[in-house]
Amino acid sequence: MAAEVQLGSTPAPEGFGSAARGIAFFPVLMSGYAVFYAAWWPFAWGIPGFAGSLVVIALAVLFVIRGATQIRHAALFPNHPTPEDRRIGKAMGVLNSVTHPVWMLGSIVLLVLGQGRWVLPLMVFVIGAHFVPMARILGRRVDYLLGPVAMAAAVVAGVFALDEQVSWLVVFAVAGTGGTLATLCYALYMSRAYRRLCERAGVPFHLI
Repeated sequence: MAAEVQLGSTPAPEGFGSAARGIAFFPVLMSGYAVFYAAWWPFAWGIPGFAGSLVVIALAVLFVIRGATQIRHAALFPNHPTPEDRRIGKAMGVLNSVTHPVWMLGSIVLLVLGQGRWVLPLMVFVIGAHFVPMARILGRRVDYLLGPVAMAAAVVAGVFALDEQVSWLVVFAVAGTGGTLATLCYALYMSRAYRRLCERAGVPFHLI
């Protein structure tokens, strides 16, 4: 049987604290991205875009609250990374050190060249693409679905960007739609994943 650790009156299998910390913050992180992606909708699509962005903000607030609750809950347990946790952490560190500089430096180059309309399509495409290796690293099939959603929206936005008659705000809004869908779905998935982790470990988790 798995060894058990306990903090106060809350018992948990060994390694639970590390696993919980590894996923607890995702709803907060994804909510931030979602709000940023949806922020372009009102400027591109007026009142419908504004209404849509309000819905995203409301969902983001709920996910931030959920994520903050998960973070506080995970902090109750000792953080003892397993070899698998360390493997994942190292692999994700390498992936992120490659992925994010690509779109950051690419965005700078595009701005210098006066091609800022391509910045958000590039960002959404690269971040969507990095979901694919994440699926293998983390063993989560959902990444294989959500990554292509973001990439597809970025490609469509790129098609719009080719037409100089299309406002860059519309280009950003289209790219942001894919990013918003992917990140909100990921926030929902990781909220459910945290609850399932607690259920498998027999650890109580209450939102209130």
